[in-house]
Amino acid sequence: MHHRVLPPSARVRIASSARHRALLSSDGSAIFWFIGGVHPSLAIDYGAAATRAVLIQADGSWLVLQGDGSWQWSSAVHVAGGEVTVGAQAWQRATTDPDGFVVSPLRAGTGEVTVHGVEVPVADLAAASLRQAAAEAARVVGEPVSDVRMVVPAGWGPRRRTWLRHAARSAGLIVTGIVEAPVAAASRIAPAPDLGSGRVLLIIDVGAGCEATIVQHTAAGYEVLATIADTQAGGDRIDDRLAAAVTGTELEDLPGGQRWLMLATVRATRQALSEQVAVTMPLPDGQPPMVVNAVQVAQAAQPVLERAAELAAEAVAAADLTLADVHGVHLIGGLAAMPDAAGMIGAKLGVAPQPAAQPALAAAAGAAESSPATVAARAGGAGTTSEPLRLPPLRRLLWLGLPGAASLALFWHFVLAADIFGSQPLSRYRGGIYELYASWPKLTMAVVLAQVCLLQFASVFAALLDHSNPPQPGQPGRGSRITAGIGIAAAGGPAIGFLYAVTAGAYFNVPTYSLTIQYAVWPILPIAALAAVLALFTWRRRSVPTDGWDGFLAFPGLSLTAATLGIVLVSLPMVEGMPAWLNGWGPALGYAGGLLTAIGAAFALTRHLAVRAILSLIFAIPLMVFAQTYTGYKTLGTIYAITVAAWLIIRLYALLTRQRPPASG
Repeated sequence: MHHRVLPPSARVRIASSARHRALLSSDGSAIFWFIGGVHPSLAIDYGAAATRAVLIQADGSWLVLQGDGSWQWSSAVHVAGGEVTVGAQAWQRATTDPDGFVVSPLRAGTGEVTVHGVEVPVADLAAASLRQAAAEAARVVGEPVSDVRMVVPAGWGPRRRTWLRHAARSAGLIVTGIVEAPVAAASRIAPAPDLGSGRVLLIIDVGAGCEATIVQHTAAGYEVLATIADTQAGGDRIDDRLAAAVTGTELEDLPGGQRWLMLATVRATRQALSEQVAVTMPLPDGQPPMVVNAVQVAQAAQPVLERAAELAAEAVAAADLTLADVHGVHLIGGLAAMPDAAGMIGAKLGVAPQPAAQPALAAAAGAAESSPATVAARAGGAGTTSEPLRLPPLRRLLWLGLPGAASLALFWHFVLAADIFGSQPLSRYRGGIYELYASWPKLTMAVVLAQVCLLQFASVFAALLDHSNPPQPGQPGRGSRITAGIGIAAAGGPAIGFLYAVTAGAYFNVPTYSLTIQYAVWPILPIAALAAVLALFTWRRRSVPTDGWDGFLAFPGLSLTAATLGIVLVSLPMVEGMPAWLNGWGPALGYAGGLLTAIGAAFALTRHLAVRAILSLIFAIPLMVFAQTYTGYKTLGTIYAITVAAWLIIRLYALLTRQRPPASG
């Protein structure tokens, strides 16, 4: 990724690229345009050697952003001709133009650095790497992320924190919070509800350097009691020692291009040996490659990690505590994944630290998970990737499945109550066969009930997918699960309608492309199409409604009950015939059925009682008239299907405008 750098005399910061979709005002502040639902949260751990970014999506799941084809990318930059190159491309250019290479902007201070004889603000170099994270987050979400939390070492004071805010702002990021790395990691390793007040943790962060911090849990969360840091107690020092042991030459003694090439090779070798026993390491200047094993890395790392243990002991002493007062010792950072890193530190410290799950991501993930937006998303029913989506309780499942059971019962009664051979007085003789009389709106209503049932089960489908294949870091999170769940519902409605049509057509001995298709499939297509649009929206935006997807897709039960009962009542005098004791009540049943169908439509469109009453009266007049004629009566099911489609449009609009949709009832 490339960016242009303007001379410092111009007093212009590096601007965000168009990929961010942000407009810069005259004072450099970014004005972002947002649409969609609850926005995700982004946490960036901008380190001396590597940058890691974790995106907490709107449904509470977290996704590790990719850079340079990996879940972490180098913080190194290269400047040449006013152009800034970051990450892997910067390392590639370092071999041919070493004078433009800055291996670690964070180690260059907070002022300016000389590159090709030009003074360049270090904040601009940091902004180039941060811009890469911002662009990737915007690509995944589909819009700039408005909740960005930056991870900083615990020892950083106000001046460095302000400097980082300045760099992030130059990258087009809106920083809503700055979190100390040990505090963020502690909140993820041992969440506040799991600890009592006063509990103390020792967090050893071994990355490019080392920072050992004592944190204590209070009523307001974690706070730092003491922190000790040393840039020579981490991966950078191990790389120097390993290069010297392998080549017999110190990195600083190598020419510029060879130095950076050797450093990149040594880092890649050390990281590969975290998973392998031995690897082949190429050497510069045409020298034959050599085999490096894990023992050599351990020998180079041992004094460095022992220094990390000394820092940990110093941090404990600085907090006026002893190791006996510490309730947990935890190891985080990229170097924590190195084999036996915890053992070497523990041998010197006296207590073996416990490596965090995915230690390199502990700080970034903890910072994102503790953001207010993420907490709100969890309150709405979302979880984290470490806890799969939960299935609703059995009572809730039975309630969600009631429309499905009603659909089967209604379809069964539709088939059995139809007048196929003219046994009923209403049958008409036409050319040697009797005309088929059936309760067509009952068939439509059965399919509508099935479609509603599937939509209500979309969150259940998502939970089942999450349990069968839990999302892992770097893989799509639960936003894709709910997309799949709604997609299943969208496809299932027309499929069930076609199945009903084929079954009824075979039973009635009529072509499946005639009346059964007309009343079972066509009315349901608008609902299915809108559900498909909703699925695409969730895949694109990953937004979670305020009440969660379970509440968002819950259809008003009173509406279904009233409409189903209304259509059943109208069918009695119109098609199925009535018992003798109801003779003379046919028109009254028709009017009652039309009124109940109108009430069902009104209850689907609004929750406000007065508006429901007004809409019921408006809908009742035409529907009660339709109920008295066979031609008009056949449209009642289609009219209600249109009402369900309108309900889904209202929900979609509420999601798009981030309004709270009407609750079901």
